Amino acid sequence: MKRIVTASILGLAFALALGFGFIPKTEQTASCADCDTENLSDIRKTFDSFVAECVKLEADGKEQPKKCFVANNYNKLVPIMKVFAKDNRFGPGDRILFPGESQDGNLVAGANRTFQAGAPSAKDTMTIEVAKIDGRNGALIKICAVDDKGNVTRPAANIQFEENNEKGTKTVTATGIQGKIIRVQVASFGGVAKNFKYTLRTNQ
Repeated sequence: MKRIVTASILGLAFALALGFGFIPKTEQTASCADCDTENLSDIRKTFDSFVAECVKLEADGKEQPKKCFVANNYNKLVPIMKVFAKDNRFGPGDRILFPGESQDGNLVAGANRTFQAGAPSAKDTMTIEVAKIDGRNGALIKICAVDDKGNVTRPAANIQFEENNEKGTKTVTATGIQGKIIRVQVASFGGVAKNFKYTLRTNQ
């Protein structure tokens, strides 16, 4: 009888812990280390559009993709990809961000936002800069890279802002990304009534 009562109490305690979010903290930490791969089909559309437009410039661009990244071709492709990004053909949900551009965001705790490059990277490195401009929540920023086969890698360390009202800018450099599409995932954490206001910029 004592065993049944003890087991019931332990079971109830575990259920309450799950319900109030005490236990999943380690699981959340583990998941935060992973890259989101839910919309790989939309990323495929970006690669396909890029190659299709490259072939119009270079007849053998599909067979020799390196030709797509030659400056003379790539500089012509980027404006086309920007037009495609504006009509949302690369899928809903993500914000398209080209190198040299910046976007602002404002997240409440538990909210996530993903920014995706509108074309494969012509260069092997990219600088990702995140500035916290307001709010008392923290944020974890993950940088992921996807190649044309759908393989996902982590080309840079996470950026993290603690849960406080300190403002500032943090920067990391992604490497080994030529021919890959960069995704920057921003996840806010902290108090329900607080926020994380930021500006994200990428440069090459």
